[in-house]
Amino acid sequence: MTSSSLALMRSWPASALAVWAAARDAGRCSADEVLHTLHDYAQVHELDPGGGILDLLATVSGAAHMAVRLPAAGDAAGLPPSEVTKAAMSVGEVILVDDRDLGAAGPTHPIALIPMGTRERCRWQAMRYDAEIAVDQLLSDAPLGEVEYDLKAAVAEAATVIADLSGARRRSPADLRDALAARTEFNRIDLPAHDNPRVDRVLAAAAQIDAIITLAGSGTLGDSGSQLATADTNLMRLSDLARRARQAAVNTLIAEYRRAATG
Repeated sequence: MTSSSLALMRSWPASALAVWAAARDAGRCSADEVLHTLHDYAQVHELDPGGGILDLLATVSGAAHMAVRLPAAGDAAGLPPSEVTKAAMSVGEVILVDDRDLGAAGPTHPIALIPMGTRERCRWQAMRYDAEIAVDQLLSDAPLGEVEYDLKAAVAEAATVIADLSGARRRSPADLRDALAARTEFNRIDLPAHDNPRVDRVLAAAAQIDAIITLAGSGTLGDSGSQLATADTNLMRLSDLARRARQAAVNTLIAEYRRAATG
Protein backbone atom coordinates (compact mmCIF):
# COMPACT_ATOMS: atom_id res chain seq x y z
CA MET A 1 0.00 0.00 0.00
CA THR A 2 1.31 3.40 -0.84
CA SER A 3 0.91 6.99 0.23
CA SER A 4 2.72 10.24 -0.29
CA SER A 5 2.49 12.63 2.66
CA LEU A 6 -0.40 10.70 4.16
CA ALA A 7 0.04 8.17 6.94
CA LEU A 8 0.35 4.57 5.84
CA MET A 9 -2.52 2.25 6.61
CA ARG A 10 -1.69 -0.54 9.02
CA SER A 11 -0.75 -3.80 7.38
CA TRP A 12 -3.22 -6.58 6.47
CA PRO A 13 -6.66 -4.88 6.48
CA ALA A 14 -8.11 -7.59 4.19
CA SER A 15 -7.00 -10.34 6.55
CA ALA A 16 -8.58 -8.51 9.48
CA LEU A 17 -11.85 -7.87 7.64
CA ALA A 18 -12.17 -11.49 6.48
CA VAL A 19 -11.56 -12.90 9.95
CA TRP A 20 -13.96 -10.50 11.66
CA ALA A 21 -16.66 -11.05 9.02
CA ALA A 22 -16.37 -14.81 9.50
CA ALA A 23 -16.58 -14.35 13.29
CA ARG A 24 -19.70 -12.25 12.87
CA ASP A 25 -21.34 -14.95 10.74
CA ALA A 26 -20.48 -17.42 13.52
CA GLY A 27 -22.07 -15.19 16.17
CA ARG A 28 -18.72 -14.47 17.85
CA CYS A 29 -18.89 -10.68 17.39
CA SER A 30 -21.28 -7.94 16.31
CA ALA A 31 -21.37 -5.87 13.15
CA ASP A 32 -20.37 -2.84 15.23
CA GLU A 33 -17.22 -4.65 16.36
CA VAL A 34 -16.31 -5.37 12.73
CA LEU A 35 -16.79 -1.71 11.83
CA HIS A 36 -14.75 -0.61 14.86
CA THR A 37 -11.89 -2.87 13.76
CA LEU A 38 -11.98 -1.47 10.23
CA HIS A 39 -11.76 2.06 11.64
CA ASP A 40 -8.46 1.10 13.27
CA TYR A 41 -7.08 0.55 9.77
CA ALA A 42 -8.53 3.61 8.01
CA GLN A 43 -10.86 6.41 9.01
CA VAL A 44 -13.01 6.00 5.88
CA HIS A 45 -13.73 2.84 3.88
CA GLU A 46 -15.25 2.91 0.40
CA LEU A 47 -16.34 0.07 -1.85
CA ASP A 48 -15.44 0.60 -5.51
CA PRO A 49 -17.62 0.59 -7.49
CA GLY A 50 -20.11 2.69 -5.57
CA GLY A 51 -20.54 1.89 -1.92
CA GLY A 52 -19.60 2.62 1.65
CA ILE A 53 -18.48 0.63 4.65
CA LEU A 54 -21.88 -1.03 5.16
CA ASP A 55 -21.85 -2.21 1.54
CA LEU A 56 -18.37 -3.62 2.14
CA LEU A 57 -19.58 -5.50 5.20
CA ALA A 58 -22.58 -6.84 3.29
CA THR A 59 -20.28 -8.18 0.56
CA VAL A 60 -18.35 -10.37 2.99
CA SER A 61 -21.33 -11.44 5.12
CA GLY A 62 -23.18 -14.69 4.61
CA ALA A 63 -21.21 -15.79 1.56
CA ALA A 64 -20.96 -19.44 0.60
CA HIS A 65 -17.17 -19.36 1.04
CA MET A 66 -14.41 -16.85 1.73
CA ALA A 67 -10.62 -17.06 1.76
CA VAL A 68 -7.62 -14.72 2.01
CA ARG A 69 -4.68 -14.88 -0.38
CA LEU A 70 -1.39 -13.03 0.01
CA PRO A 71 0.15 -13.10 -3.47
CA ALA A 72 3.65 -11.79 -4.15
CA ALA A 73 6.06 -11.63 -7.05
CA GLY A 74 6.89 -15.19 -8.04
CA ASP A 75 4.05 -16.68 -5.99
CA ALA A 76 0.45 -15.99 -7.02
CA ALA A 77 -0.81 -17.96 -4.00
CA GLY A 78 -3.04 -20.18 -6.12
CA LEU A 79 -4.64 -17.34 -8.06
CA PRO A 80 -5.02 -17.61 -11.86
CA PRO A 81 -3.20 -15.20 -14.19
CA SER A 82 -5.44 -12.15 -14.75
CA GLU A 83 -5.73 -8.42 -14.25
CA VAL A 84 -7.46 -9.15 -10.94
CA THR A 85 -4.51 -11.16 -9.70
CA LYS A 86 -2.14 -8.45 -10.89
CA ALA A 87 -4.07 -5.88 -8.85
CA ALA A 88 -4.04 -8.16 -5.80
CA MET A 89 -0.32 -8.73 -6.17
CA SER A 90 0.31 -4.98 -6.24
CA VAL A 91 -0.86 -4.71 -2.64
CA GLY A 92 -0.08 -8.27 -1.52
CA GLU A 93 -3.51 -9.10 -0.13
CA VAL A 94 -7.01 -10.00 -1.34
CA ILE A 95 -10.24 -11.50 -0.01
CA LEU A 96 -11.92 -13.98 -2.33
CA VAL A 97 -15.69 -14.07 -1.82
CA ASP A 98 -17.87 -16.86 -3.23
CA ASP A 99 -21.08 -14.84 -3.13
CA ARG A 100 -23.42 -17.73 -3.81
CA ASP A 101 -25.86 -18.87 -1.13
CA LEU A 102 -24.66 -20.91 1.82
CA GLY A 103 -24.31 -24.58 0.89
CA ALA A 104 -23.13 -23.93 -2.66
CA ALA A 105 -20.16 -26.08 -3.68
CA GLY A 106 -17.64 -26.30 -6.49
CA PRO A 107 -15.71 -23.65 -8.42
CA THR A 108 -17.26 -20.27 -9.15
CA HIS A 109 -16.32 -16.79 -10.37
CA PRO A 110 -15.54 -15.13 -7.02
CA ILE A 111 -15.40 -11.46 -6.12
CA ALA A 112 -11.93 -10.19 -5.24
CA LEU A 113 -11.80 -7.43 -2.61
CA ILE A 114 -8.51 -5.53 -2.77
CA PRO A 115 -7.72 -2.75 -0.24
CA MET A 116 -5.87 0.30 -1.52
CA GLY A 117 -5.31 3.49 0.40
CA THR A 118 -3.94 5.24 3.44
CA ARG A 119 -4.72 5.65 7.12
CA GLU A 120 -7.21 8.35 6.15
CA ARG A 121 -9.08 6.55 3.36
CA CYS A 122 -9.16 2.95 2.14
CA ARG A 123 -10.83 2.13 -1.17
CA TRP A 124 -11.74 -1.53 -1.62
CA GLN A 125 -11.74 -2.55 -5.27
CA ALA A 126 -14.39 -5.19 -6.00
CA MET A 127 -13.41 -7.17 -9.09
CA ARG A 128 -14.89 -10.45 -10.32
CA TYR A 129 -12.70 -13.20 -11.69
CA ASP A 130 -13.44 -14.47 -15.19
CA ALA A 131 -11.76 -17.76 -14.28
CA GLU A 132 -13.45 -20.22 -11.94
CA ILE A 133 -11.87 -20.74 -8.53
CA ALA A 134 -12.81 -23.22 -5.79
CA VAL A 135 -12.62 -20.73 -2.93
CA ASP A 136 -13.33 -23.30 -0.23
CA GLN A 137 -10.28 -25.31 -1.30
CA LEU A 138 -8.03 -22.30 -0.73
CA LEU A 139 -8.68 -22.52 3.01
CA SER A 140 -6.51 -25.63 3.12
CA ASP A 141 -3.04 -24.12 3.41
CA ALA A 142 -0.14 -25.82 5.19
CA PRO A 143 -1.04 -27.33 8.61
CA LEU A 144 -0.41 -24.79 11.36
CA GLY A 145 1.68 -27.22 13.38
CA GLU A 146 4.12 -27.53 10.50
CA VAL A 147 4.08 -23.78 9.92
CA GLU A 148 4.77 -23.00 13.56
CA TYR A 149 7.73 -25.40 13.58
CA ASP A 150 9.27 -23.64 10.56
CA LEU A 151 8.66 -20.22 12.11
CA LYS A 152 10.59 -21.03 15.29
CA ALA A 153 13.80 -21.44 13.34
CA ALA A 154 12.95 -18.46 11.14
CA VAL A 155 12.48 -16.08 14.10
CA ALA A 156 15.88 -17.07 15.49
CA GLU A 157 17.47 -16.60 12.08
CA ALA A 158 15.78 -13.25 11.52
CA ALA A 159 16.92 -12.04 14.94
CA THR A 160 20.55 -12.40 13.88
CA VAL A 161 19.86 -9.92 11.08
CA ILE A 162 19.32 -7.13 13.61
CA ALA A 163 22.72 -7.88 15.16
CA ASP A 164 24.31 -7.46 11.71
CA LEU A 165 22.86 -4.02 11.04
CA SER A 166 25.70 -1.62 10.33
CA GLY A 167 26.49 1.62 8.54
CA ALA A 168 25.76 5.26 9.17
CA ARG A 169 22.23 4.59 10.41
CA ARG A 170 23.21 2.01 12.98
CA ARG A 171 21.02 2.32 16.07
CA SER A 172 21.57 1.58 19.72
CA PRO A 173 20.15 -1.68 21.10
CA ALA A 174 17.43 0.27 22.91
CA ASP A 175 16.48 2.13 19.72
CA LEU A 176 16.35 -1.12 17.78
CA ARG A 177 14.11 -2.73 20.41
CA ASP A 178 11.74 0.23 20.30
CA ALA A 179 11.70 0.27 16.50
CA LEU A 180 11.13 -3.48 16.38
CA ALA A 181 8.22 -3.26 18.83
CA ALA A 182 6.60 -0.42 16.87
CA ARG A 183 6.96 -2.16 13.53
CA THR A 184 5.71 -5.48 14.95
CA GLU A 185 2.60 -3.68 16.21
CA PHE A 186 2.14 -2.16 12.74
CA ASN A 187 2.15 -5.70 11.27
CA ARG A 188 -0.19 -7.17 13.87
CA ILE A 189 -3.64 -8.41 12.81
CA ASP A 190 -6.47 -7.69 15.22
CA LEU A 191 -8.46 -10.86 15.92
CA PRO A 192 -11.90 -11.50 17.42
CA ALA A 193 -12.39 -14.03 20.21
CA HIS A 194 -11.31 -17.51 19.12
CA ASP A 195 -10.15 -20.84 20.53
CA ASN A 196 -6.90 -21.53 18.67
CA PRO A 197 -3.81 -20.18 20.48
CA ARG A 198 -1.59 -21.54 17.72
CA VAL A 199 -3.07 -18.94 15.36
CA ASP A 200 -1.94 -16.21 17.76
CA ARG A 201 1.59 -17.63 17.99
CA VAL A 202 1.97 -17.98 14.22
CA LEU A 203 0.69 -14.47 13.50
CA ALA A 204 2.90 -12.97 16.23
CA ALA A 205 5.99 -14.70 14.82
CA ALA A 206 5.15 -13.62 11.26
CA ALA A 207 4.70 -10.01 12.41
CA GLN A 208 8.06 -10.06 14.19
CA ILE A 209 9.87 -11.51 11.17
CA ASP A 210 8.37 -8.87 8.88
CA ALA A 211 9.36 -6.15 11.35
CA ILE A 212 12.96 -7.36 11.42
CA ILE A 213 13.06 -7.51 7.63
CA THR A 214 11.76 -3.94 7.40
CA LEU A 215 14.37 -2.67 9.85
CA ALA A 216 17.11 -4.57 8.04
CA GLY A 217 16.09 -2.89 4.81
CA SER A 218 16.40 0.57 6.39
CA GLY A 219 20.12 0.20 7.07
CA THR A 220 23.17 -1.48 5.56
CA LEU A 221 23.82 -5.18 5.90
CA GLY A 222 27.39 -6.35 5.71
CA ASP A 223 30.34 -4.68 4.00
CA SER A 224 30.80 -6.48 0.70
CA GLY A 225 28.67 -7.13 -2.35
CA SER A 226 28.61 -10.85 -1.62
CA GLN A 227 27.41 -10.22 1.93
CA LEU A 228 24.63 -7.96 0.65
CA ALA A 229 23.54 -10.54 -1.92
CA THR A 230 23.44 -13.25 0.74
CA ALA A 231 21.47 -11.02 3.09
CA ASP A 232 18.94 -10.16 0.38
CA THR A 233 18.44 -13.84 -0.45
CA ASN A 234 17.93 -14.77 3.18
CA LEU A 235 15.53 -11.88 3.79
CA MET A 236 13.43 -12.81 0.75
CA ARG A 237 13.19 -16.41 1.96
CA LEU A 238 12.17 -15.33 5.46
CA SER A 239 9.62 -12.88 4.04
CA ASP A 240 8.07 -15.63 1.90
CA LEU A 241 7.82 -17.90 4.94
CA ALA A 242 6.17 -15.18 7.05
CA ARG A 243 3.68 -14.45 4.27
CA ARG A 244 2.71 -18.10 3.83
CA ALA A 245 2.44 -18.57 7.59
CA ARG A 246 0.16 -15.53 7.94
CA GLN A 247 -2.04 -16.77 5.10
CA ALA A 248 -2.33 -20.23 6.67
CA ALA A 249 -3.18 -18.82 10.11
CA VAL A 250 -5.84 -16.43 8.82
CA ASN A 251 -7.52 -19.07 6.67
CA THR A 252 -7.42 -21.61 9.50
CA LEU A 253 -9.36 -19.19 11.68
CA ILE A 254 -11.84 -18.38 8.89
CA ALA A 255 -12.45 -22.10 8.39
CA GLU A 256 -13.05 -22.62 12.11
CA TYR A 257 -15.55 -19.76 12.27
CA ARG A 258 -17.35 -21.01 9.19
CA ARG A 259 -17.67 -24.52 10.60
CA ALA A 260 -19.25 -22.98 13.69
CA ALA A 261 -21.59 -20.85 11.56
CA THR A 262 -22.80 -23.73 9.39
CA GLY A 263 -22.65 -26.52 11.96
